[in-house]
Amino acid sequence: MAHDHVHDVADDDLDFEDIDIKEALGLPDALPPIRLQPLPDLAARARTAPVARQLAALAEWVGKDGREVDEDGDLTDDDLADVTADLGVDAEDFAFLWEYALAVEWLVFDPEDEDRIIPGETADDWAANDDESVFAAWSSTLAAVLGETLVLYGPDLDNEADEDAEGGEDDEAFDFAGQGMAIAILLFLARREGLTAEEFAEVLWENAAGGHDEDDEDAHEDIAEERAEWEAEYGDAAGLLLGKLRDTLAITEDGGLIRLTPLALAALHEQLVEAGVEIPLLPQTAAELTGAELLAMAEGISDTEFEAEAAAWSAARGADAAARELLELAAEGEPGERMLAVAAVTQIGAPAEAALRASLQVPQVRGYAKVTLLALSGIDGTAAGSPDVPPDLELGPDDLAWLATDLLTLACDDEYPDPDDLAVSFREAVPLGQEVPLFEAMALSEHPDAEDVLDHLGKHHPDKQVAKAARTAAHKAASRR
Repeated sequence: MAHDHVHDVADDDLDFEDIDIKEALGLPDALPPIRLQPLPDLAARARTAPVARQLAALAEWVGKDGREVDEDGDLTDDDLADVTADLGVDAEDFAFLWEYALAVEWLVFDPEDEDRIIPGETADDWAANDDESVFAAWSSTLAAVLGETLVLYGPDLDNEADEDAEGGEDDEAFDFAGQGMAIAILLFLARREGLTAEEFAEVLWENAAGGHDEDDEDAHEDIAEERAEWEAEYGDAAGLLLGKLRDTLAITEDGGLIRLTPLALAALHEQLVEAGVEIPLLPQTAAELTGAELLAMAEGISDTEFEAEAAAWSAARGADAAARELLELAAEGEPGERMLAVAAVTQIGAPAEAALRASLQVPQVRGYAKVTLLALSGIDGTAAGSPDVPPDLELGPDDLAWLATDLLTLACDDEYPDPDDLAVSFREAVPLGQEVPLFEAMALSEHPDAEDVLDHLGKHHPDKQVAKAARTAAHKAASRR
């Protein structure tokens, strides 16, 4: 795994900082808001990161007087033996530390003597020991781990170049340049649900294989075969990167899911904002959130975390005030926001009853209010014609149409949907045998998405009869405009 480098390696390895991450990865202009830990907490955790501590020890070993390097920019054999013993690492692990150190200026080549290495700015930041400087040094270390780890994986490119020049075969089936940062950004985007180790590895290898059609089964088989050959020859690339990220305190692995740590979230947030992606910061406590901020943060946290956040927010607001604010947001929001807000109100329980009854006059949330009030009363409102349902809580065709349209709007957001997945989502929203009357109600509904939903179902639902009924209703809806 040894790869020689020349004295300008640090400049070369920092080229990724000049890349427009937002454009290169096709990131949106804005992402859901996030709550970051306070800087003192982040810095305290950063000080315990094994990789950063090893790099600090390496810089201390080099010392202000520096150490001699050979023409390839490597330590002498004696110094290599000395430093690996001093740090308690083997030669292979040291190779990574050396590249990390050069990549982000834990170490730099002495401008007055190119045959010596001396501590750089990142080492100075770490030694300064103030919270801001320590976090900056840790963030640089993460950038190095993401940018350099997979550079040392795979065939020795210098030897490959020599073989190519002599007529040998090109073994570069995968290009891992930039893939560390790309998958870190993916983890940031997937911070709510996380990634399994299998998903992490699959994305890494697929991206390293370069452009190919996602539906090209032959291409996927070829990639799988080449990946197996590479792993047999060079080891597990995904496992290597995960191990280094773990030792940097950049990831957690809990319940089979990989997520970024608060440290990594803060570092990547800073980098993405610098790249032009808007990611609002949330207050430190639930009590400080607005209702809109509470709903917005749901996209970036797990269901369990959101339930806890909503409970704390409601307790701080007061149950009735919290329920009323959420229901107002539900009436004004999109279907996803509406359903989220109603779920938070349902979690409040009986203390939300007054707010729910007030919402019976609001078309956008009337159906949800009826369903929730029935549930609070212990009445099964799903049974048609149930004598236990009070007249004011009976779900009319317009209520059912609105509820179904909200559900189906979320299922119909793909331009090229999987018909089978659409059929499953449709059946969850529409009882068997109720398709035609529900479509007729949707055609008459004031829901702004009703026509689009009907049109989508008419084009993509796999059941021809359902699709035809949806097209007929869509035509009726359009004629009402």
